[in-house]
This record gives sequence, structure tokens and C-alpha cells, in this order.
Amino acid sequence: MIIDLATIYSSARKIAPRVGLPRKIVTEVLREEGLLGKAKKLDHKKLDAYQTKVAELVNEGIAITRILREIKNSGYTGGRTILGDHVRQLLAQQPLKPKKKIRRRFETGPGAEMQCDWSVYMVSIAGKPTRIHALGIILASCRKVHYGVYPNERQFTLLEGLAHGFQYFSGCALRVVFDNMATAVLGRIGPDRKPLWHPRLLEFARYYGFEPFACAVRDPDRKGKKEKSFRLFHDDFLKGSTFDSWEDLERRLHIWLDHTPGAGNLRTHGTTGLVPNEAFLAEKKLLVALPDRCFPVAEEVIRSVDQDCTVSVQGKRYSVPSVLACRNVPVRLFANHFEVLDLHGNMVFSRRYVDPLTFKGNLVIDPTHYANLPRRPRNQMDGGRLDRAFITRFPSLEPLVNGLKLRMKTIAPIHLRALLRLSDTYGLEAFLAVAHKAQEHKRFDANAVKRILEREYPQAAEDHATPLSGVGPAIIGEVEKATLDEFAHLDQEPNTDKEEDDGPK
Repeated sequence: MIIDLATIYSSARKIAPRVGLPRKIVTEVLREEGLLGKAKKLDHKKLDAYQTKVAELVNEGIAITRILREIKNSGYTGGRTILGDHVRQLLAQQPLKPKKKIRRRFETGPGAEMQCDWSVYMVSIAGKPTRIHALGIILASCRKVHYGVYPNERQFTLLEGLAHGFQYFSGCALRVVFDNMATAVLGRIGPDRKPLWHPRLLEFARYYGFEPFACAVRDPDRKGKKEKSFRLFHDDFLKGSTFDSWEDLERRLHIWLDHTPGAGNLRTHGTTGLVPNEAFLAEKKLLVALPDRCFPVAEEVIRSVDQDCTVSVQGKRYSVPSVLACRNVPVRLFANHFEVLDLHGNMVFSRRYVDPLTFKGNLVIDPTHYANLPRRPRNQMDGGRLDRAFITRFPSLEPLVNGLKLRMKTIAPIHLRALLRLSDTYGLEAFLAVAHKAQEHKRFDANAVKRILEREYPQAAEDHATPLSGVGPAIIGEVEKATLDEFAHLDQEPNTDKEEDDGPK
């Protein structure tokens, strides 16, 4: 049997477990038969048409796994062994690289440790070289990893990335290992050089229930699992890739990480011999459970909304719901999006920052924000434009919009404007929760959404008018209601069609 297997496998290491004998005995038998190192001949002709492309990818430092994926998409029908032999021959022709220092390997138990760090890369986005900051978080035991790409490494960005990573893992480990980044470690004090942690990071750690641990200075090997995962991220995903936008980068990263066989968290790890996503199933139950609400990781600022319902965020002006015009409103600034709140802290509007590489203007307009304003110019917001703008603002409510158009027909725009008013009044989270419920039960009616909101959110914020100052409130309080009708003509739109006489009266 050993002799038969020698025609298939080239080493005693692969034959020994199949015959149930020690490797030394198998090696001795193969040596006596003159079969040591011989194996079944492989058909390398399948690779002939792809040798040029393989050589280019090898010169770029692309890993074998990714090269196999690339040429299979081009029609390659061979296996990994043929490709591996050819790549090793190409690598043997390249000059040797100096050896690095010797490392000492160690392992941690399930749920005991996470390692995180930043790494900076230059990639092509929309045809331009762009610097991206990747935050990597890895579970040290199962090797499941999460990556987030951001435009900077500010502390708000770090905490947001950690919070997203914890949500991705559905928990956090007992210990999180950090490098000596300034956003986490302010310095070291005392003879034993204990780390002086940033107060906000300590507050974040207490909130999620983990112990922060700082590596010694210039000791990347302490978090070597994280360092090696960055090599995988660069070699198997970023290297040689171009992206149309930041959204395209994030979308393809998500696909590569968890939806590409043999890549990301679906690869077989070289050390553990397990697929990280499969090994994670056993470690998941040992992680620290997350709180019901996320730690406040956003930077909150106060911004003025102009009369044209726009607010300035990161150098560009974005339209916001008209109910916020001429007010100072809280704005939460996240790494990739922002949220606008009302005076009671309810989120009224949320959107992603426009990509400066693809969006050249300085004014970002959402037509639905102006749909409820009176005295709209004729044909400014017809039904066809309104429903498209509504779906753009609330993509998950497209079935509700289609149901309104089928049921309400010509008065569907009236219901859409009523829904927009409800969104501005009750806040984005409450409105979406109720609108999804109405959509699920096929209640295609703005009045139905309003009744549910009034029942389930009785403390919803009302439309706040700017308070009058001086003696105005006292004067209006003394006027009978009937006399206010005499001033109704002031609310009518003036007739501007007739030419006025500019001369003296």
C-alpha cells in the first residue's frame, strides 16, 4: 500500500497517516524502493496559457491563493498543486530576502484576548491614489478577523471602529491588546513603565467590560496574530486592486471577508488548520455580552441650519428637513456618516458623507426635505420626482411607496408628504420602526402610520416654533380669535404677475 500511495503523494508525512504507520518506517520503505520524493506526474500544460499573468502577479507579491482565484476566473481548469510548483520555481529565481529575528509563539484560550491595530495603505479609488487607514481586530484563539477602513485614526474613529468590531463578533474578549497609539496610551509612568491610558478609552473599556493591555514599546510580536492578518489583508485583497469609490471598497471588503470561498474568514488557517468562521462558533458563547445600547462614539457638535435648510458638515453643505431651518441643532459626526438631532435628542436625519473623489460640488440636496414647504413653485415637486426622492432617502420603504401608488393613485404624493412630516416630527428611528410595521402588514396609508406613532410613541417631539420675544405674546393673548381672521390675507401669496408702478404715489 505504501508503494501504491507513493505514486500519488510525494512525502512520507502524507502517506504515514493513511497507512497507520510511523513516518520513519514509511520513509525507510520508500528509500529502499527508490520511491522517496517521487509522485504522480502533474499536467503542467494546463498552466501554459496563464504563465505570463502568473509571473506578473508573483512579481507584485500576490499570494498563491489569490493567484488561483484570479486565473480560475479567466478559465484555468488546473489545481493548486500545479500552480504552487510553478510559483515556487518563480520565487526561487528571485533574490533572497534577509531573515528576520526569531520569534517565540504563544497561544491564548477562547474568549480571552482580542488584538487590534491600525495599518495605513495607498490604494486607487476613483482613479486617484488615496490613503486609507485600516483598523484590524482579531480574535486570538479562532483567528476570526474584522477590518474597517476609515479616512483617519482619530480617537472617535478608533472607538467607532472598535464598537463596530464588537457588534461584528457579537461580543468582546476579556482582554483587548493595543499598540502604543496616542489615542489609547498617553504615555508611560513609573519605574515599571506602566501605561497611562486615555480616560475616554478607559470609560469605553469599562462600558464593554474588557481589560485594555498595551504592548511594550517596539514589540510588534506581542500582537503578531494581528500583524500577520494585515499581511493577508494587503496581499490577498488590496494589492493590485482598484476601487470606484469608498462605498465600493467597503462593499468588496465585506464580500472578500465572509463571502469568498478560501479567502478572509472562510480560508483554512495555516496554524490552527481550521476555518476561522467555523472555529468562531465555539468561541462566540465565551465572549462578553454587549450592552443594549452602543457607547457614544460620535463627536457631537452644534451647527446652525440656514434659511435654505442646509447645514455645513466637513466643508460641504447638506440639506436637512425643513422643520430644522433657522435653528441651532446637535450634529453627531461619525467616521463615514453624520446624524442630525432635534432639540429633544431624537435623530431626524442621517446620511453618509459624499465622496470628495467623485462628488465635485459643495451643495448636497435631498428633494424630500423641501416637499412640505408651502407655496412651492409649480411643478417643483411632482409625484414622480417625490416618490423617487422618498425611496432614495428611505430605501427600505420602497414596498410602502409602491403600495401607496397602487392604492391611493393620484393622491399618493399627499400621503408621501404626510409621511415626511411624520419622519421630521417623531424622529428617524421611531418613524422607520412604525413604517416597516405598516409595510409588513400592508397598511399603505399615511394615516395608519400616524395612528401607530401616536399610540406607541406618545411622548414624540412636537414641531417647535420659534418663541416670540418682547410684548408680542402679551398682545396676541389679548386679541380675540375672531379678529385674527382679518389678517388672513397676509398669509396669501402676493400676486407678482402685474407690473408695479415704481414712481411716487
